[in-house]
Parts: sequence; structure tokens; C-alpha cells
Amino acid sequence: MKAQILGNVQDGGVPHLGCECDVCETARENPAERKLISSVMLKQSSDQESATYLIDATPDIRNQIGTRYIDGVFIPLATLGHITGLEFFGPEGPDATELSVYCSSDVQEYMMENDPYRLLIDRDTVETHTVKQGDAVEIQGGSVEIMNFYHGHVNYQTTGYMVHGQSRKLFFLDDIMEFTEEIKDAIRKADVALVDGTFWSTEEIDRYEEVPHPPIRRSLDQLQGIDTDIYFTHMNHTNPVLREDSEERQEVKERGFNVAERGHEFNL
Repeated sequence: MKAQILGNVQDGGVPHLGCECDVCETARENPAERKLISSVMLKQSSDQESATYLIDATPDIRNQIGTRYIDGVFIPLATLGHITGLEFFGPEGPDATELSVYCSSDVQEYMMENDPYRLLIDRDTVETHTVKQGDAVEIQGGSVEIMNFYHGHVNYQTTGYMVHGQSRKLFFLDDIMEFTEEIKDAIRKADVALVDGTFWSTEEIDRYEEVPHPPIRRSLDQLQGIDTDIYFTHMNHTNPVLREDSEERQEVKERGFNVAERGHEFNL
């Protein structure tokens, strides 16, 4: 099995709506500099007909999967960057039939109570499968273990995934508010981990308290010493690690960590 990174920035993408920073302006001028929203593809091979699954259905999905057929989608939580891509499988798009969607009972309830997701269910465009902590979804080439964590607010849950290949494991959890001991234990069990790197510091934006995520500057200390190849993903457009020549990107590398990039592949 292979895991391929399809995007590495947070829900607003790059360029970010209404932003005039150099990262966003450069991306507007040069399409090659645009960044797509965090998502991962799981596939058996590069063969277009092999079984293929997504973790996260983003608003950028049209530019992430192209013509490839998708067998299933894992939705960790019902927010902009994680679920809205499902809409593109509806009648305005390929009008899919019974696309398997694996999600928690909270996400399933959200879909049942809100159009257009309820419409996708009623039309049999998608078929939801409720998964819970400890479940393992068998896919071609391995399995996906369900790991639930609190996002940071009481009763607000997000789903992480431990992807088991034939010889290696990949842990994916790209949208949290802090690295708890439970999350760090999961990272230790993996060979590769793709984790939340939304901000570099808490001073990065003036409304950090409204959208708190673990800043990389602090995460480097918290995760130091864990014998896992750790990649930061889900970066905000303000995060300096998006600039390859930045001091912050260099510090990440010098400390033994990595920044996820679109196109990265991991053999599992």
C-alpha cells in the first residue's frame, strides 16, 4: 500500500480568501505555488483501477484526485476542509452510486440533519458506515484502524487513523488543539505520522484563541525524542514553514522533523 499526500494546508487553502501576504499573492500570480487542503490518498499501486481511498474530502478534491475512481472516504469531522468535497460526487458531478463514507456517529448525525449531505444519502450517492474507536476497516493492501480523540472542546470529537500496511504503519491526525499524551502514544506506535502543524506560533494571527492549534514551535519540544518520522501538515497560509527558505523551515529540519508536501508518497 502507498499513502500519498494530496494537500498540506488548512481549510482556507493557499491563496487564502482576502489575504494579501506574499505567500498568497505569489500563489495567485503563479498556479504552481498554490497549496491544496490537507488530504491523503491510500492506494494499492499507481494503477488507475486499483482500490483507492481518501482521508478527508476537501473543497480542493477536483484538483486532488482527477479521474481516479474512489472506493471510499474517511471523514474525521464535519468541518469545511474535511467533508465538503463529498458534494462534488453528487448529480452536478459524476453522480456516484453508494460511495462508502466511513465516519463517527457524530459526523453521520450531522450528515443526516443537514443538506446537501442528507440529499447525497437519500439519492444513494454515498453510503455511510459508522465506525468507532478500535474498529478496523479492511482495505486493499492493509487496514485502517479508527482512533478517536477529543478535538479540544468537551464532546467535540475528531477521528485519527492508524493505517496498517504490510510492513509499516502511518498515523494521520491533522486537526487538533493540543498534543495529549494519548495522541503522543499513537504517534510512537507508527513508523510515519502526519500531524497538525497549522501555526508556527501563537502570535501568528490576532485571533489565535478562536482557532487554537498546537504551534509547531512548541510541538518540536513536545514530540522531540519520539522515534517516528513526523511530518507537519494542515499549515495555515501565515505559517512561515511554507516558505522553503525560511529559518523556521530550517529549524524543523535541523530538529529531525519534516514538512509535508503535496506528492509525497510513503510505502507501507
